[in-house]
Amino acid sequence: MRCIWIASALAVTAVTAAPDGRGGGDPVPEEEREENAKRIPCPFLAGLYSEGILKPDEFGRVNSQHLKEAMVEVGSTVPNAVFPSFGTVRFKEEDIHQTERHWDYGLVPSGFLNQIGLPEDLSNLWLNIMTMNVPDKCVDAAGHAEVPSKFPCNANPQHVQHGYSTTIRDPRYDSEDPTREKRFKDWIEPTLVVNKSLSDEKVMTFDGFVALLARVAVEGDLSGEWSLKPNLEYEGSNLQHYHPHVQPPNAYALYHWTAWLAWVGLWEAYGYPYPDNSGAKFMTESDLRRFMLEGKLPKNWKKKTFTLKDVGYTMIALEGHDIPGGDLYARALKERFPLSSLLPGAASEWRYMSNYAATERSLGFFEDNIVNPMPKANRAVVV
Repeated sequence: MRCIWIASALAVTAVTAAPDGRGGGDPVPEEEREENAKRIPCPFLAGLYSEGILKPDEFGRVNSQHLKEAMVEVGSTVPNAVFPSFGTVRFKEEDIHQTERHWDYGLVPSGFLNQIGLPEDLSNLWLNIMTMNVPDKCVDAAGHAEVPSKFPCNANPQHVQHGYSTTIRDPRYDSEDPTREKRFKDWIEPTLVVNKSLSDEKVMTFDGFVALLARVAVEGDLSGEWSLKPNLEYEGSNLQHYHPHVQPPNAYALYHWTAWLAWVGLWEAYGYPYPDNSGAKFMTESDLRRFMLEGKLPKNWKKKTFTLKDVGYTMIALEGHDIPGGDLYARALKERFPLSSLLPGAASEWRYMSNYAATERSLGFFEDNIVNPMPKANRAVVV
């Protein structure tokens, strides 16, 4: 996804403060925060940053411990925060351009390590949330990005892109749609309906949510390491290149994992329950606008618990809703995610986390770790 360049001397020799569990930085002034938030493609991460909960260091990076703590601060259970935190935050502190992803902790999350007496603090692994976009990609050995900025370039932005995404928060389209309003109208407005029993404003119900995922899977941006080519073609895709051991049909299943985890996580965390206590949820247009256009959490948001259990079962519920290839992933989860009836309640969130990770492993998630090194040849960059 996004961002910028830094002077070559700084990019090569910079040393940051020692990890402190907070990410290494302090909140910046609100005006600067609003501008920086535009760079963050994930609306949830952008919201955490805009609220001053997520505090990157001067280079735009947060560490894994800090991201986990930030998610917990807004209501996530610890196990629900583990996979996003320790699954994506995988770069050593000195690796300012994110050239080498580390899988040295594998599937074992921080909290579980602590439970068996091993170190909990994994804050030596970092991720730059300001350079997650395609234009942030390093284009030369001096550390310039495709589109220059004040942040270090990213050698591997594809590792933090979803398998498929809307283009709403993609800066490549900002020149023709600077407010991002046109993209919101294109992607989100068709999924909204009037339902006065739920809200005075338009809402996205589960039907609209499913319709959005189905459309993005076919028409969305395909810049991530788990992306297929248009029409879900495997040959020549990013998924084939970065994960050659993941063959169809597993490739078609894992195409969905990042998009589903992100969107369903947002749905479970910030969807409102139906007043009939049916368990159904909806999101309001104003909340979606704040997330997608402003990179902010809902107005007057309040902390409420959201769990991996709810996220997992909502992903399973996407089966049978005509999301191309989606049933393969939903069925894989349905096979492994539910808890064994032998231990119905004990440490259930941690066990759901383990079962979720086991699903990913069964599909080949951890088979490959292919990254792009820093470019060797210099390329002219417009500054």
